[in-house]
Amino acid sequence: MTTHTATRAVEGRRALSIRQPWAALILAGHKPVENRTWGTRWRGVLLLHAGQRPDPHATTLAARYGITSPPTGAYLGTAVLADVHHDRDCGGCTAWSEPGVWHWVLTHPRAFAEPIRAPGQRGLYTPPTAITTHATVRAVEEVA
Repeated sequence: MTTHTATRAVEGRRALSIRQPWAALILAGHKPVENRTWGTRWRGVLLLHAGQRPDPHATTLAARYGITSPPTGAYLGTAVLADVHHDRDCGGCTAWSEPGVWHWVLTHPRAFAEPIRAPGQRGLYTPPTAITTHATVRAVEEVA
């Protein structure tokens, strides 16, 4: 990835807050799908934010993948939202897919070296300019 590509990868993008340890599992490349009760037509690079409250039911599963204390309340990296489809259209396309919901297919996960501490929001949102600027600097530094 070139510096120019890294810069384009986070500028003007959307963000999604995901409970831990799910966000960490996505960024580690284990979980290629995020399950949501709603779909979107938007596609592109997402900034992935870890929400403040972890999912207590997923800690044992995450530990199997070596994820034991993932950070919360921070932007952790990026992934490409490549596809969104409903379960009825794929019949459970991955082991991570839940029935009866929308599957957000995420590719090319890339974790930042350090989390960017900041609050997230609900839904698919445009992150504050300060966050995209900070994320751009991080992405460029990691490419260099």
